[in-house]
Amino acid sequence: MIRNIIFDIGGVLAAYDWKTYLRSYGFEQEKERAIGEAMFAGPIWKELDRGAWPTERLLEGFMALAPQYRDSIVEVFNHAERCIWKLDYAKPWISSLKERGYRIFYLSNYSKLMVDKTMAALDFLPLMDGGLFSYEVQQVKPEPEIYRSFFSRYPQVLPEESVFLDDRPENIQAAAAFGLKGIVFQSQDQAASELEGLL
Repeated sequence: MIRNIIFDIGGVLAAYDWKTYLRSYGFEQEKERAIGEAMFAGPIWKELDRGAWPTERLLEGFMALAPQYRDSIVEVFNHAERCIWKLDYAKPWISSLKERGYRIFYLSNYSKLMVDKTMAALDFLPLMDGGLFSYEVQQVKPEPEIYRSFFSRYPQVLPEESVFLDDRPENIQAAAAFGLKGIVFQSQDQAASELEGLL
């Protein structure tokens, strides 16, 4: 029996679209590609989510991958919260599941910097029973350690009684190793339909 529903946040309960954000600057195509690969699609962004590096080190890492665009990288980074915005379905969806007696949690790769800057998009958090942001434990999905940290924080949440929704298949696969049922989120309609099939 499913008692717990665990949500990823970015791309599931809040929009996360760095490509549209980057496009808003009107950079020429090569510059946009290089900055996107250096920042959002590169390996260092995961370290932002991990929360172990200071901002200066993160920026130096981004700029080392596209040194010709140093000033633009700083500008893009300083306003990166524009990648994330509120999704109107999040609060009603959570509320309806809570009303049916399910416990609702989050497990998200998210930096403290971005959490602090995007609280308006995260207005559903007070409705939830708890959760774990990656920066809190300096671990990121799909590393097994972050799932262990979640279950250590919430020992009452049993994997076999839980379902996890995430937009990245690799995170769902990692969760499955702990006995979690998983849904790869593609749209709210699709995910809600699959979730109902498990409840």
